Parts: sequence; structure tokens; C-alpha cells
Amino acid sequence: MLKIINNIKKKKIPLDDYINTCLYKYKSSYYEKKKIFGPRGDFITSPYISSIFGEIIAIYITNYFLEKKLYSFSILEIGAGEGVMARDIINTINKFKNINFSYFILEKSENLKKKQKKNLNKLKVNWIKSLDDLKCKNLFIVSNELLDAFPIKHLKKIKNDWYEKYVCYDNKKNKIISEYAKLKNKNQKIFKLVNKNNDFIEFSPLVIKFLNQIIKVLKKNKNNCFLTFDYGYQDNKFKNTLQGLKDHKKVSIFEDPGNVDITYLINFNLIKKIFNNKSNFNNIIMSQSEFLTRAGIIERLRQATNILTSEKDKLKLEMSVDRLIHPKKMGNLFKCLIVTNAN
Repeated sequence: MLKIINNIKKKKIPLDDYINTCLYKYKSSYYEKKKIFGPRGDFITSPYISSIFGEIIAIYITNYFLEKKLYSFSILEIGAGEGVMARDIINTINKFKNINFSYFILEKSENLKKKQKKNLNKLKVNWIKSLDDLKCKNLFIVSNELLDAFPIKHLKKIKNDWYEKYVCYDNKKNKIISEYAKLKNKNQKIFKLVNKNNDFIEFSPLVIKFLNQIIKVLKKNKNNCFLTFDYGYQDNKFKNTLQGLKDHKKVSIFEDPGNVDITYLINFNLIKKIFNNKSNFNNIIMSQSEFLTRAGIIERLRQATNILTSEKDKLKLEMSVDRLIHPKKMGNLFKCLIVTNAN
């Protein structure tokens, strides 16, 4: 924490630099040290709620290739957390006969990579350092709550000029604060992607760069696919959704830096425009509820409850599925994006 604060005391830095410092830069940064997932962490993700989430994704991936009469394929998970979803996907696909697949993980956090290798040590998994390391055809790329982990910028239009949010240290008040400064680079790519009526933009330059890398990978083979889940919204206007999370509660992003997750809601309209900007792609956005229901989660729930003998276990599974698909829980808040080649 002190290292992060001392860094800010030296000079004001852009908001995305501050977020990157808090989450990734040092050993004292958020993703590099503590238990952050699950009931004992600061937030809980879908794979932790029930293994049925990973099972349904595994079935979807397998069916995607079987419909193309392909029995050999590769899966790349980007940002695999502690490896929970990877474990569930691999174990599920291993139950299919005559299916040959390879599983790869691309992980930025060294801390999480160590946990993944420990949790997945009995399964066949390969770790790669960059998308360039993977030259697979018939590749399915999957991620869950990945895009919201990228550092973001806040741009604001005041009168006719654009300003960018910076983070600095107020020595008089003895705390971290933010302020807007005139935008230095007015030719940013983001302005070509957003509605001109916007006077506020919340976006990640690294997400744009990352998705352009995904586009290159998808173009390498007609059967390649990208599937991602994240919480977000669809609108041509941007909202200020930046927030800190600690112990499952919302807190200030300036509170206890290095010990607070910093996240935001994805504007899926922007994500769609990035892919639409590069032609020959089909991209579908739907709610997590719609995806899981279409992919057979209700049928899978019935099968599982018929096998379970404990009423307590049945109720727990039913409650887990309800949490994943109920419109007022994770069902509508989380969106699903599927991108495939149009040709």
C-alpha cells in the first residue's frame, strides 16, 4: 500500500495508470497477493457459484465443433482466475468419447498463475505468455470477467474541450484525489468508435488493443471463436460505473489501494463496434441467463437433481442455478458475447 501511495505522491498519473498500479504492478498490488475469489474473497464469480457453469460452457464448446464435424480442437482461456472454470471445462469434455482437445491458459498475474498450476496439476494444461505463442486452428477462446479487469480511462467534455481524469495526492488533506486535465492526445482511436453526442467516455485503451489481437487470431481460421462473459450494459451513451470492491461491498477506488478490487461495467455496444469495425464477423450479445438457458442449464439441473440423494444438495444446486440465471440476480446483469467468422 505504501509503495502505491508513494508512487502517486511523486506526480499525478492517468486514471488507468493508477488502476494498473493498484491491481498489477507490484507484489503488493491486488491481484498479486491475496485470496480474492469466492465467499472468503472480495467478490464471487460464476464458476465459484456452481461447477454447472463450467459444464455448460464445455458442452457449448464441444457442440460448436461437433456441428462442424470437428473432433479435434483447442481451447484458450484468458484470465483463468484460480483455475476453477478450467477444471470444470476439462473434466466435462473428458467425458466425451472420441474428442481430442488441448487446453491453454494465458494469465497476466504471476500470483494467479501459481494457483492455477497448483489447482490444475493433475490435468493437461499449457500456459502461454502471449496470443502470438498460439498458432492453433479450430481454436475456441473463452473468458469470464476478463474485460472489466483492464484499467480504464475517464474522458470528459467540458465546453468544447476534452479532459482526462488523473489521480494525485492531496498533501493538505492527506489523501488520494482525482482531477481532470486537458487531454494531451486528441487523436485517440476511441473518438472514431463512439457517438459524437457523448460528453463522457469510460473505456480501456488496453481492451481495444486486446480485442484487435483477438480479431487477428479469429481471422487465422474460419472455425475460431471467441466467447466472453462480463457484467455490463448496452448503450450509445457511457455511464460512470467505476467502483471498488472489498469484502463483497462497494467502496471508493482510493480506499486502501492494493487491497481493493477496481472494476467497472462493460459497455457492450463499444465492444461490438470494435468487432464491427473489422468486417466479416458475426457477433451476438445476449444475457448470461439467455446463453445458459439456450445451452441447456435447466436440462442439466434436472439430470443432476435426479442423481442427487440429499435434499440439501438438491436445494443448494437449485439456488446456485437460480443465482446464475435469474434476471434480478446475475442473469441480466451479466452479458455474453460470442464472435465468429462470418465466412
